[in-house]
Amino acid sequence: MWNPLSWVMEAAAVMAIVLANGGGEGPDWQDFVGIICLLIINSTISFIEENNAGNAAAALMARLAPKTKVLRYGQWQETDAAILVPGDIISIKLRDIIPADARLLEGDPLKIDQASALLDSDKSQLNN
Repeated sequence: MWNPLSWVMEAAAVMAIVLANGGGEGPDWQDFVGIICLLIINSTISFIEENNAGNAAAALMARLAPKTKVLRYGQWQETDAAILVPGDIISIKLRDIIPADARLLEGDPLKIDQASALLDSDKSQLNN
C-alpha cells in the first residue's frame, strides 16, 4: 500500500469517516467500507503479482545459469560453470558459450564472437 493511488484511497476513506454528509448525518460508512475493500483487493493483487514476478525472475536466472561439460575423475559431467577451477578440461561444441577463460587443447580453429565480452562486434580467429 505504498503508492500514490493507495494514498489517495486512504485519504478518501479517512474523509468518508471524518466528514459528515451534511444535514447532521453521521459518517459515510458504506463509502468507507467500499474503499477499504478496494484497498485490500488492490494489495492482494499487488502481492500476488510481485510474488509471481519474483518467481519468474528466479526461474529465468536458474535457466540462464551457464552449465558446461567438464572432465573430472576420468568422466564427463555436466556442472555449473561457476564451480570450474583452473585445470578443468571442458568440452565445447558449435554455438556453446565458453563459461570461463579456456585454452584450446585439440580440435579445429575457433571463430569467437567476443561482442558480449568486449561490447563491440569484434570476431576473432583463434588458432591452436
